[in-house]
Amino acid sequence: MKETAQSALEPRAPERIHKKERFWQILFPLFVVCGLLTAGFALLLISAGELGSSTEGMAAAALVAIALPLMLLSLVFLLVLVALITGAGKASAWLPGAGAQVLAVFRSINARAQSGSRAVITPLLNIWQKTAEIHHIIAALRSRLIKGEVR
Repeated sequence: MKETAQSALEPRAPERIHKKERFWQILFPLFVVCGLLTAGFALLLISAGELGSSTEGMAAAALVAIALPLMLLSLVFLLVLVALITGAGKASAWLPGAGAQVLAVFRSINARAQSGSRAVITPLLNIWQKTAEIHHIIAALRSRLIKGEVR
């Protein structure tokens, strides 16, 4: 079926569904929570009877308005932490076996890396050792020449 110019401009069904989900699952709850917080803050100020008459009253109201959402957020983090602890407890049943396998793999990789690096560095170490021996012999000959011990 061919698309016409009009149908090409209309959003397809999945895009419309996504747009509705984005509104009802993200934007609408965000607006509701912001509105409730604003209304709660206004009610808090009105119930205090000091609608902005003193800095102390405003500071106390602002503290409550900031502290309550932070406490609720902390409660959510606490629930996530409890879920992680519970999950770790359940995972501990299979964790030792999996951990032993992972440790064996890393030990194998370590052994291969060490043997490979030993194979690469051994000729260089031999060259450096021989160079150091030659320098030692030259230094000994120089010191004997300076002291006059060579015949």
